[in-house]
Amino acid sequence: MALTSTDTSRYDNTLAVIRTLRDQGPVARVDLGALNGISSATVTSISAELLQQGLINERPPEAHRPSGRGRPKTLVELNPQAACVVCIKLSINELQLVVGDFSGQVRHSEHHALPTLTLSADDLETLLKEKISAVCAHQLNGFQRLAGICLAVQGVVSSQSGSIIWSPALSFRNAPISARLAERFHCSVLLENDANCIASVLAAQPAYADCPNLVVIMLGYGIGMSVLINGVPYLGANGSAAEFGHSKYHPDGALCACGKRGCIEAYASDYALYRAAADHITLPSGGDSAHPSEQQMQALTQQALNGDPAMQRIYAEAGRALGYGIANILALFNPDLVLITGSGVRGFDAMQAAMHHAIDDALVAELRGTTRIESCAWDRDMTCMGGIAMALYATDAQALSESQASSVS
Repeated sequence: MALTSTDTSRYDNTLAVIRTLRDQGPVARVDLGALNGISSATVTSISAELLQQGLINERPPEAHRPSGRGRPKTLVELNPQAACVVCIKLSINELQLVVGDFSGQVRHSEHHALPTLTLSADDLETLLKEKISAVCAHQLNGFQRLAGICLAVQGVVSSQSGSIIWSPALSFRNAPISARLAERFHCSVLLENDANCIASVLAAQPAYADCPNLVVIMLGYGIGMSVLINGVPYLGANGSAAEFGHSKYHPDGALCACGKRGCIEAYASDYALYRAAADHITLPSGGDSAHPSEQQMQALTQQALNGDPAMQRIYAEAGRALGYGIANILALFNPDLVLITGSGVRGFDAMQAAMHHAIDDALVAELRGTTRIESCAWDRDMTCMGGIAMALYATDAQALSESQASSVS
């Protein structure tokens, strides 16, 4: 049966209250109304239902008030135990599992080193089911239920079909995964590109609140990108939009991990920088030359910053590749901000002069416009934090619907 406009409005208001509490933490009812443009009576009614359903808790009244007058406010907050979500980050030779509670806080994190490129599609499905089952058995005590799963993957994915189209971490392509995990764990399963997870975290930060049209470029082993238009990720026809790293810089140029030549990633990614350096300098020992470690990349970057001519040329070429790619982004999307982050941002200082020169060379000033181009330090991996937030956002409506159905029955 279709919802009436009144039902729909109340449903939307209830979701707004839940998400405000997740973003803001404990809030007084009167402030919830002001933050969401909802009447006090409506907030009171919604909070009463959420209390009954176990989705929020009341905190004791504030003991002190700045003015020392009036009745202390009673704060409400999300019940962290109401539900939890699991985010799995799949990258080259590594699997990370993180459990987040209903308030969005990380409760558990674990890493597993494994040879991802040796896995078949069936192997990956079996592995994910084993790891998720194990983390649920040991970490979900006290939670009312597992509300959702987010699988964040390096490479090209289709969120709509739930298929991994291509990933540098895997040797196979076009593998459906979401529906099989959803069937096994009886919850919603999101399949997301890792760059979209990172962009969701950055877009929520106050520093970027005035940038609804945001492009996030992630430098690292590969090169990823997320495009937000009016705050909404642009996914394209099958979910594989914004593959910036696989747009062309030099036709018939250097070999990319995707199998084609001349991609931006083939010049500005970690593996590309390390490969180019092998022809000029003695490389740091240890690790896999095809998948250089953070220590190896730090050593190369330091040589460029210290003035080594060969490394300066390599990083300048990477900067030019980025610059010409960003010039295309500016001409096509005219974003408010291009934000460059990821572990590869360690080398941004060695790239940025050539990058800006390439942008100026490629575009007239009118197309460059007022778009800001900035870097963001990679002092923590935001992938799983973004995956938790996206999984909770997707499951809020489900949690509310199930709680309401339970209360009616």
